[in-house]
Amino acid sequence: MGFRRLLSSIGIGAARVETRLEHSDLAPGDEVRGVVEVQGGDSDTEIDGIRLEVQTHYKRESGDDTVTETGTIEHFQVAGHTVVEARNKDELPFSFALPYDTPLTLGRSSVWVRTALDVKMAMDPSDSDAITVRPTDTQQKILDAFKRLGFILREADNEDLPHRLRRNLPFAQEFEFVARGGEFQGHFDEIEMVMFPSAGSVDVVLQIDRRARGLGSFLSEQMGTDESYAGLTISEGQGLDSVARAIADNIRRHS
Repeated sequence: MGFRRLLSSIGIGAARVETRLEHSDLAPGDEVRGVVEVQGGDSDTEIDGIRLEVQTHYKRESGDDTVTETGTIEHFQVAGHTVVEARNKDELPFSFALPYDTPLTLGRSSVWVRTALDVKMAMDPSDSDAITVRPTDTQQKILDAFKRLGFILREADNEDLPHRLRRNLPFAQEFEFVARGGEFQGHFDEIEMVMFPSAGSVDVVLQIDRRARGLGSFLSEQMGTDESYAGLTISEGQGLDSVARAIADNIRRHS
């Protein structure tokens, strides 16, 4: 191995990657477009591929501790095996649909697009770009419905899920509400909600229990055996009044 190649293998004078997103304010299902710029290093670099990863952080229990993990929501291949020539610059356009499972950037939830080169025997050159993920129209109606019913959003965070509830990912975004008005004020310490969006609807999981202290504990221990669990589906075409009635009916039925 030549000296330049040796330096490149430990990240000195190696190829670099940078991504430019056309838009960084998106909703789940929107098209993400941009360009990956690959800048060659001091020597030719053989790479196995270039990939994009939509990532976030989530919390999970580990014994008596809570640890934070980096979760990959989805990954997309931009290019396969190729050689990046020394000091050469290439631009690779891309587009993909932001996965419906992507958390909203509310509360402590953050989301970014990571771009990485797969390079053998070398540090992994990468670039991360934060994005803002706003609700779809249906998700916004659900959030607005809670507000109409007198609830305020106290916290939004990503939590590990028990296996029985997992769909595409081992985690989901938990929304924690408290009642500050309306008919439900004083009835609950909190109500927790998880949304599972798809192209035409959103499946909603509610936990309604005065003892509620975390999504993982209630779902793993009580789901299916306690009346505090509720589930409903909100369709894309439903109006706000209909969504609010459906949520209120489920809260009354399971409280």
